[in-house]
Amino acid sequence: MAAVEQFEAIADPAAARTPRQLALARLRRDRVALASVGFIALLVLFAAAAPAFEAWTGHPVNTSNSTGIDDYTLLPVGPLHGCPAGLASVGERPCFVLGASNVLGYDMLVQLAYGARTSLLIGVLATILTTLIALAAGLVAGYAGGLTDAGIARLMDVVAAFPFLLFAIAASVVFGPSVALVVIVISIFSWFYPGRLFRGEVIALRHREFVAAARMLGASHTRIVVRHLLPQLVGPVIVLASLSVAGVIAAEAALTYLGFGLPFDVPSWGRMISDAVPGGLYRNAPHLMVIPGTLLVLTVLAFNLLGDGLRDALDPRGAGAR
Repeated sequence: MAAVEQFEAIADPAAARTPRQLALARLRRDRVALASVGFIALLVLFAAAAPAFEAWTGHPVNTSNSTGIDDYTLLPVGPLHGCPAGLASVGERPCFVLGASNVLGYDMLVQLAYGARTSLLIGVLATILTTLIALAAGLVAGYAGGLTDAGIARLMDVVAAFPFLLFAIAASVVFGPSVALVVIVISIFSWFYPGRLFRGEVIALRHREFVAAARMLGASHTRIVVRHLLPQLVGPVIVLASLSVAGVIAAEAALTYLGFGLPFDVPSWGRMISDAVPGGLYRNAPHLMVIPGTLLVLTVLAFNLLGDGLRDALDPRGAGAR
């Protein structure tokens, strides 16, 4: 018998691998997803190195620098200003590696690094909260059915119809801008979409044979949900979480750009872009908008492409399986 199993494993290597191993193998073949993972890893390192950049340049975060403003044009200086020896000048003289980020002379490199911290922190926290709410709603609605399902489904419709931007602006005015407020507001108005997907998955799963068998063996509803249904949602949760981080980062940048997201002492890519708009400042100093805008677009794109790659890897019927 062992010899037969060994022969089958040799004849069909995929048969000897677990679903997780097969998914990882498909993901490793997806160069776009791997490139996205590499970019996200570099972004995390960049954010973690924010204090090191602050010490290296000698420019504290959110601190005005008169050397960051050109004496003649009164515009923020450009990349490598004051760096006659290139990067070797950093720390020895007032050198701005990526230039100044606004008319106050903030260091662009330092602001970008701390802004990356802000984006990743809000993206992760809001995604965790959104996923927990969506999972709870989807599991309860899909498994309970009946009036419970109908009530939660109608609540999802109401949340989906509510004007998110209007509520976010109103909440910011009433409670004041803060990281916690941004996380909560985005989560409240984001959970309905993954909640609908989780509900549909649970509705399909609750009629499967393994659920019926668990009921026949006397398993409680809690045990069925936790031990049998929840593990089946791991794949969709991973994919939607990756896509959610991208959406949250974009939403936070948009709110802060409009002046209703984060307080002024919290670095943000959205505010850096907003600072380049008044008076058409970006026309004379395009780096003010190009650098943070490019980093924002690449970050959102990386998380979206990673989500697509994870979806293809975890779904054997997807493009990644072909």
